[in-house]
Amino acid sequence: MAQTYDHIIEFYGETCPHCITMKPIVEELEKELGGEFTKLETWNDPKNAEKMAEYSGIIGEACGGFAGVPSFVNTQTNQALCGAQDKEILRQFAEGADCKDGVCQPHTKMPAKA
Repeated sequence: MAQTYDHIIEFYGETCPHCITMKPIVEELEKELGGEFTKLETWNDPKNAEKMAEYSGIIGEACGGFAGVPSFVNTQTNQALCGAQDKEILRQFAEGADCKDGVCQPHTKMPAKA
């Protein structure tokens, strides 16, 4: 059975140039991994913007103080990755690498929920 990657949420803006740059990278990685990320357009969809706000703490930390797009959240590891990334960093992040010591940078990790 193919692995799913619905625990990875990509927050993006439809006309964001960095998000547009990431689109083919994300598509290629999804094809290689055999699963799809959850993609939420936040600039034109208030419900998706609200969902992004739920993760604004970790996204903001990963983005240097603000919640920007593109941003990726791994709901299994409670980590966020900000901005345009290369495919290998995104792969490590999607596969649950512990983002520290130069892996999955820039990143943040929020404490596990009790």
